[in-house]
Amino acid sequence: MTSLLRVDQSETEQVRWVVVDTRNWEARWGSVVIGTVEFGSRYVVRSADHDVSGFHTSLESAQAQLQAWVRWLTVSSDRS
Repeated sequence: MTSLLRVDQSETEQVRWVVVDTRNWEARWGSVVIGTVEFGSRYVVRSADHDVSGFHTSLESAQAQLQAWVRWLTVSSDRS
């Protein structure tokens, strides 16, 4: 996801979760929406660029998937 890597944030910037409504959450990196979690029969996580998606039985595990992906991207970009 190139948009995440282009966001000029400090290395300590964390993914921030915003409650949209009772069934939807947005993951933000600074002011950029980098992904969403939607609850139906399961929690569905999707990155904004559709590189990452998954189904989970808890909100916490859906959030963890996206946060792990962000950590991987930021570490990978540091090595470039």
